[in-house]
Amino acid sequence: MSLRQKKAAQTRQRMVDVAVALFERNGYEATKMETIAEKAEVGTTTLYRYFPTKELLLLEQFADVLDLSTRLRDRPAAEPLAIALGEVLLDVGRTVDDPKRNIASLRSLIDNSPGPRAKLWDYFLQARDRLTVAIAEREGVPATDLGARVTAAMTLELLQLIDVTHAQSDPPVPHAAVTASMLQQLSQADIHLPVAPALVGR
Repeated sequence: MSLRQKKAAQTRQRMVDVAVALFERNGYEATKMETIAEKAEVGTTTLYRYFPTKELLLLEQFADVLDLSTRLRDRPAAEPLAIALGEVLLDVGRTVDDPKRNIASLRSLIDNSPGPRAKLWDYFLQARDRLTVAIAEREGVPATDLGARVTAAMTLELLQLIDVTHAQSDPPVPHAAVTASMLQQLSQADIHLPVAPALVGR
């Protein structure tokens, strides 16, 4: 990474950190982009160049959390797909548990803000599509392959179930621990996929 890229990344992160602090203190709706720019010591034009909308500042951390496709491509090529996907979900859990990211607080803000909440669903669907492509590449099949598409969809659905279980845990349990428990349960679960009905008389 060049010096210019490093400075741009630092500026981007500073804007996100300032925005999140303001969202937590004043509320998402009450926080203005002009206030974020002032506190981050950047021009308003610069802020809008990095983040065209306020919701993107709130969702910045989740773009990384939901980047399952990159995580899968980083796994050893010889690793069985099922194991690789399990490791991907565990890595997501460790990311969520990182106290520097403050994901739990961010999620609470998103859940109470209709715009970012709707946008997060778009992120989820995009993550599923990108994971489909990564799975297809790994398996040497087209991205339209039904197996790749269903595998990606089920992986994202499992991530959602893990997230809900994590949010409801009392006392709180680390996200990675919930993931490990869910993966263990999954190995013993009786799961049925829909099949074509038998064709009577054929």
